[in-house]
Amino acid sequence: GERVEGTAAAVEEAARRVRCCIMFFLLALAGAHAAAKGQFPEWRFQGRDVVVKIPRDSFHEPQSAACEAAAAAAAAKNSSPAPVLIIDAPSWFCTSDSVGNHLPLYFTLRALALLHGIGFQMQPTCGPIIRDTPKYITGWLPQSASPNWPPEVPRDPGTIMREIEGTCKCRTIITHACTYGWPLFAAVWGREIRAAAERYSVARKGVLASNGSKTQKYTYDLDDAVIHFRCGDIMEMDASRGPLNSGFVPLSVLLRYLRPLAPRSVGIVTTPLVEKCSSKLETRAMDCKHGKQCHDILEVLLPALQSGLTGPRKMHGPRVRIHDKDTTVGAMSRIALAQLSICPPSTFCVWPALGAVEGVLTGVGGGHSIALEPGKRAAAALGEGHLHVHALHGSNASILSIKRIKEAQMSPQQIGQFLVEH
Repeated sequence: GERVEGTAAAVEEAARRVRCCIMFFLLALAGAHAAAKGQFPEWRFQGRDVVVKIPRDSFHEPQSAACEAAAAAAAAKNSSPAPVLIIDAPSWFCTSDSVGNHLPLYFTLRALALLHGIGFQMQPTCGPIIRDTPKYITGWLPQSASPNWPPEVPRDPGTIMREIEGTCKCRTIITHACTYGWPLFAAVWGREIRAAAERYSVARKGVLASNGSKTQKYTYDLDDAVIHFRCGDIMEMDASRGPLNSGFVPLSVLLRYLRPLAPRSVGIVTTPLVEKCSSKLETRAMDCKHGKQCHDILEVLLPALQSGLTGPRKMHGPRVRIHDKDTTVGAMSRIALAQLSICPPSTFCVWPALGAVEGVLTGVGGGHSIALEPGKRAAAALGEGHLHVHALHGSNASILSIKRIKEAQMSPQQIGQFLVEH
């Protein structure tokens, strides 16, 4: 009886694999046929390689052309050399201040190439790397990659087919909405993000800046723990976006993760705490618009954070300092190279936190960022050894949402006091 059951299971598994292979072949054949008829002007053949142009509106179906192109290229992947998925990346993709929302597109396209067994290449690249430039982490990540399957990721034909289908059915690129494809390779992305941050850190330490007749060496000191304090755009948001989208994380949650580490230094990564942005500061105008308010919130929160980490038996607590004038890649590198990084709902923080030794994603109310809702595939992918998921749900979570701030017309001091008390 056991032998018959085992044989039946083996037959069913073999049949499933055959069905997956047939579906994969038909998808590739359909893509090649559509390309021949010119139905997808966003991509083209270049020899056996395929070139995909990233649309200007990269939030709506940006991977649809890439899905068709990758399937068409995969039909010829047994040729030598293997086909390459070439990304025609416009300059705004490499330099936009929405880098947190462009990274999921980059990693989704990387995942599509791996799933189809073809190479990957950015053309033109988001570089070259000269001293401590480019300023955006997209230029420090791999600009090309081989089709070789990562050894740390289990490979199964059925899984591959499901991941391809799930990725290509998604109609947006927002990290928390498209949860197929890229999460499968979260360990790979974490390793690459950390390597990119290390390269930037080394370059940054070695840069000499001209200061009149003298030269001054920049310092780029890292912290054991990093907290991303997202503030400026939160204060700018309308209350209608607040309940599920963003908010402030209370002190109790920060201490829950910081205390076991006993960090020697804690860095607060945030946007400039000034009222007006100068041309030298790499940030959005709305962040500086609320810089004074954000400063006033931290003025209340930081002493309590310092006190909460010092404890009764310690003479001195950790060094707590604010980093509000880093470049974009500098801020992301701090997050990626920390022993512990704590993120609010923010793609700007979540992606580099994959590179940290330990990353924590806090959720405010649910729905905006990765892994906030139970059962989400991204939660499973990132919660298994990549990021700790601290989902804060329900009215008893005492989360200070945008809606609550706006309705109560809370001042910065009141916001800070609420965070300290909860």
